[in-house]
Amino acid sequence: MSTPDTLEERPVSTPESRRERKKQENRAQLLAAARAVFAEMGFGAASVRDIVRRTDLATGTFYNYFEDKDAIFAAVVGELTDELVRRHRAGRAVADTPEAFLRAHFGVYFRFIADDPELLALARRNVTAIRTLLDQPDVRTLARCLYDDIKDAMARGALPATDAAMLAAALSGIAFEVSVMMIARDPVDADGAAEFATRLMLGGLKGMEIK
Repeated sequence: MSTPDTLEERPVSTPESRRERKKQENRAQLLAAARAVFAEMGFGAASVRDIVRRTDLATGTFYNYFEDKDAIFAAVVGELTDELVRRHRAGRAVADTPEAFLRAHFGVYFRFIADDPELLALARRNVTAIRTLLDQPDVRTLARCLYDDIKDAMARGALPATDAAMLAAALSGIAFEVSVMMIARDPVDADGAAEFATRLMLGGLKGMEIK
């Protein structure tokens, strides 16, 4: 039999909490549908109607959460960015040499794209649209976290002291542009791309000649 104490500890479901939970569920449903549609059709060909059709929601509900197709595309990329930041932090934060740092940086980035078929399709069909988001706040989080990780690695001796902002820009640029080439190839070779980028950063063009 429940006592007054156990009743007090039981979470209370209020109308406000149920509404908030429903809002979160609707938004998640729209984002999942948008990710699938952009992966299959590409940003240019996709429409809001295509996204809504993948859900059990009304078209009007879409506009309660997103202004337009551009906004939900940015949200999809932002959601992926959050996950990528989490994975980067788990790898780069424990690297104890320049090579370990670079392999963690490039390896995580390339495998994140290549290991998820839907994400790979999304990347392949939306390179131009993704480029337009590189300076958006959510996506810039990647660059800010990379800069912070570089500064931390320098402080603990895992990277040589250098211009952290320049290094972050170089690593970001190489990661994105090499990933564009990587996803254009079949089969996709994430490990090969990471090896190429790591060797390039460690030794420059010297020693890069294919025997």
